[in-house]
Amino acid sequence: MKTKPQYITILLLLTIVGSAFAQKSADLSIKTEIELAVAKEQNAFKNGDCDTVLSMMDDDITFLANGNKVPSKQVIGTFCNSMPRPFKTPLSDNIEVFPLTNTSAYTIRTLEFSKDDTTNIQELVTKIWKKTDGIWRITHLHSTAKKMNAN
Repeated sequence: MKTKPQYITILLLLTIVGSAFAQKSADLSIKTEIELAVAKEQNAFKNGDCDTVLSMMDDDITFLANGNKVPSKQVIGTFCNSMPRPFKTPLSDNIEVFPLTNTSAYTIRTLEFSKDDTTNIQELVTKIWKKTDGIWRITHLHSTAKKMNAN
């Protein structure tokens, strides 16, 4: 039996489209899981629930604050507990989620706050998330804040 070239082409196209759809669906699922983890971690941080914040961080987390390495997870806990709350409402707040694999993703968050009439503070926060034993944890966190002219 001869196979016609157009049938092979159609079968190949269907395979490619099906694979692309499956990948988009997997990425969307990972993205949704990370968005939920981000919301849980951010709400805990806002509310001063530092035990929950720390539970969402890997024991060997790498944390850089304005380029300076924070020596341990315990120091992060001290920092979290010492933050004055409630926080100012940001002028802007945007989080982007980028799935990498079924067990890894990263987020980029940009925030801007008013410091005074002439100065704003812009903060850039990147986090690498890893899923281990079904739980998403932050393995790397980098936060940089800088002064900007207010517009």
